[in-house]
This record gives sequence, structure tokens and C-alpha cells, in this order.
Amino acid sequence: MSKAAHKIKKREPYRAKLKSRSRAVAPGRGAREAREAMRVNVTAALALKKVSSPAMREFDKLDLEGLKAQLGEARKELFDLRFRKATGQLENSSRPGTVRKRVARLLTLIRQKELVSQDER
Repeated sequence: MSKAAHKIKKREPYRAKLKSRSRAVAPGRGAREAREAMRVNVTAALALKKVSSPAMREFDKLDLEGLKAQLGEARKELFDLRFRKATGQLENSSRPGTVRKRVARLLTLIRQKELVSQDER
């Protein structure tokens, strides 16, 4: 079995637990089921985080405020990169995509930590 196939096989039990948030709060469903779906999503996300990429691991040690500070810096850098691109001064054209991915990673981690703190209450 290839390395990629092995990783996919390992993650399948966690992916099966994921439920879409919109489905849980659809008409006819109660708040209790919605909370249960959110709890399953948090559990599955934390389980998947164990096999996350090195890019995600660099932010794992930060608390919520640290993540928000990093997010602000990344968004400011992205703004600067877009400005440089518009003026024709951008040297590395792949950098904006990298920074966008970093912003998405930070938003994901912030949301996970918010859900975990809500679940602990």
C-alpha cells in the first residue's frame, strides 16, 4: 500500500464522523442535535490535527490572542502584496497564494479553539 493510500485509510474513520454544520441546523432539527454535530466536528478536527502538516504545527503552541495577532499580521502582509502587485513591484508572484493559505490556516485554528472553549463551558 502506498504512503498516500495508507494516510487516507487512517483518516477515514474521522472523516466519517464529520457532519456538515448546515445539515444539523436545517429546519426540523433541534438545537440539541446541532450542538451534538458541533461536538462531533470538534472531536474529528482535533483527531485530524494529530496528523496535520508542519505549517499547522507552528501555530499549535499559540493561544487564541496569539493566533489573532498572527492573523492580523498575515492580512496586513497580504494587503501589501496586493498593493505591490498592482504597482508592478511584486518580485515573487507565488507569495500572495502562500499568505492566503496561511490566513486560512489561522482562521481554521481560531475557529477550532473557539469551538473547544465553547464545548468546555
